[in-house]
Amino acid sequence: MLDKLTDAQLARIAEYRDKWIAIGLSTEPACREKAENAIKRMYSSAGLSQPRKILWCGSPLSQGLTRAIIVDKKIMTSVRNSVWNSVGASVRNSVWNSVGASVRDSVRASVRASVGTSVGASVRNSVRASVWASVGVSVRASVRGSAWASVRDSVWNSAWASVWDSVGASVRNSVWASVGASLKTSVGASVGDSGYGQHDANWLAFYEFFRDVVGLNKETKKLTGHFEQAKAAGWYLPHKSICWVSERHNVLVRDERGRLHCESGPAVAYPDGWKIYAWHGVRVPETVIEQRDRLTVQQIVKEQNTEVRRVMRNLYGTARFLKDAGAIVISEAPTHGAKLLSFRLEGDPEDIKMLELTCPSTGSVYHERVRPEINDCMEALVSRIHVKPSEYEPVWET
Repeated sequence: MLDKLTDAQLARIAEYRDKWIAIGLSTEPACREKAENAIKRMYSSAGLSQPRKILWCGSPLSQGLTRAIIVDKKIMTSVRNSVWNSVGASVRNSVWNSVGASVRDSVRASVRASVGTSVGASVRNSVRASVWASVGVSVRASVRGSAWASVRDSVWNSAWASVWDSVGASVRNSVWASVGASLKTSVGASVGDSGYGQHDANWLAFYEFFRDVVGLNKETKKLTGHFEQAKAAGWYLPHKSICWVSERHNVLVRDERGRLHCESGPAVAYPDGWKIYAWHGVRVPETVIEQRDRLTVQQIVKEQNTEVRRVMRNLYGTARFLKDAGAIVISEAPTHGAKLLSFRLEGDPEDIKMLELTCPSTGSVYHERVRPEINDCMEALVSRIHVKPSEYEPVWET
């Protein structure tokens, strides 16, 4: 049982942290030969027959779309019948459970919890913050979100164009209901079935440290395929006789805090053209970045996502936004540095109310939307913290 790390071992923690951050953020083209050999080793480690076919895709999204088209019975029955026997059921859980559980248990049996916690805090957590929290989560969420748009564009548009004039809306509805909706669901399911390759860097860094530096070779033997696959490629989607594997992202732009951010284009992009746009960590539609000079007050107000709306308003300019919206002050609370603004957009049934707050220590001005029925500034202030106006006596406004 390992009770503590030596000074020499402790000195190498930063090395593995930096190494795996670089792996997780790499935009180099995948090394396909190494990745395929690693995938075969992963299957063997899990006690499974090697996949008869390894198919490469340009991104995690196209990987999920391709899998959905081939596997889902509702989508392409004739294709499905021709390949079903060779594809079989998804075995991602089988691969992970067969490998991961035994490795975790073996390492736990060899290392005191305090040692594992120490390495985890220095390696796993810092790599996770740099790779998974900033990139992996965004890619994962974007696969789900982009599925709808991608399926709609590829299935709806082509089906619509070819049948609308001669057959009519009934065929369009049938096509979308049976094909598009099912495909969207299947692509979403692929996120949970996938392994994340380079984006699994945080936990792989932890185990490789114990393998290389501490000498726990036997305990981590089953992970050797996972190590090599993550170093060579992106996401993978294993099935019984076939495994899809994705290229790495070839564009990755982040701000000084490591958040996805690009002012002039995609923050993440893949070789097949799939892109993710972000502004200081907030994923936004492509038009917010690529057509920011065309943003309108109506677009900003109609945006349902609060964070995206905040980004849009900041890019538009808050002062300009309020001026163009025709906002007027309807109530003030000078002692609290607050004003209640109101405006109405053409076609809207009710006024939009916004609370303007000025921070006394910095002079910065902030705006928050409040319920449309509020007409008093103090009422707007207390609505944020659910107290009565008479009870609102903060020691300091921030």
